[in-house]
Amino acid sequence: MRPTVMHLIDDIKLGGVNLALESLAASRLNQSYHFKLIHRRLYLPSFKRYAADVIVVHGALSWRKIPALLALKLANLNTPILYQEHHYSREFVAHRVAHPKRFYSMLKFGYSLMDRVLLVSTAQASWLEERGILAKEKMVLVGQAKELSRFIALPSRPTVLPLKLLAYGRLSQQKGFDLLIQAMAKLASDSVSLTLAGVGEDESLLSKLAASIPHVRLIGEVQDVPRLLDTIDVVVIPSRWEPFGLTCLEAIAAGKPVVLTALDGLEDQLSQLQEQGEGYYVIDELSVDGIEQALSQVLIDAQNDELIKVNKQQRESCEQGWESMLNNWQRVLGEALEPRASTMFEDQKRR
Repeated sequence: MRPTVMHLIDDIKLGGVNLALESLAASRLNQSYHFKLIHRRLYLPSFKRYAADVIVVHGALSWRKIPALLALKLANLNTPILYQEHHYSREFVAHRVAHPKRFYSMLKFGYSLMDRVLLVSTAQASWLEERGILAKEKMVLVGQAKELSRFIALPSRPTVLPLKLLAYGRLSQQKGFDLLIQAMAKLASDSVSLTLAGVGEDESLLSKLAASIPHVRLIGEVQDVPRLLDTIDVVVIPSRWEPFGLTCLEAIAAGKPVVLTALDGLEDQLSQLQEQGEGYYVIDELSVDGIEQALSQVLIDAQNDELIKVNKQQRESCEQGWESMLNNWQRVLGEALEPRASTMFEDQKRR
């Protein structure tokens, strides 16, 4: 019988996280493990005992959620509880945390309740180790990825002016779309256009910003991302913080060059792109002017038929990243289950 791995997810709006977990649950690992994805509000304490061999928690830690996590641990004392850190990073603290000491204390206590903390990027691991928040022996770098065959199968297409840019994801402060729209106002409408896809709490604000800019359009939520990527030339990722940045991985897999900020998990992906070729433009300063300068260079290159391309090796490495992540998950789940397997074996011997 396959061990049951229960994933507790407390935010159905985390599109990238949910997509990655759905890919994991449908992967080759489901031959060895029975994955169950459960959506549950983690700020409501419950002493529910789950019929699971391993529990993995996916939810942004906060003081408000600590009682629920304590209840979860007490109710499932003999079950390994892992936590995957999708949410926090160095730049998150810089932009969103008014009292870092208090925040770091909360993280340290929350992590102490977990058997292992799974991290999505090297940058995230370095930040936590530098701050002394998480002991090195407790952290596990599993990375982040998803199944990308439809992205990798997209054909390469020639660039035809006007240049078609795409930005997509949750419409929130994190993604920097407000700065991007304002930068687009400085670029000629007959040379470049921007499609912005997604939903979120900043939708009204972004719609107002774009209302007077004819070459920017918001199209709402898109279910078929590969099909959308097949219609554009360049993906723009002007994030203020990004623990990993699944959009970058999808864009490169689809053969689309990216314009991105070199921070948090995006810095990891940028380093890998640099090792294998080009395929990217860096936003040197995260501001309206900084984004406008980066996009102007993209536009100049496109007009001169010198747009930087994503190469075959870079596209294929995205698929290798998926396999590497699955291997990491297999290892960490095997290690989590090892003590239980030893106990069961000893019980059988005594009988």
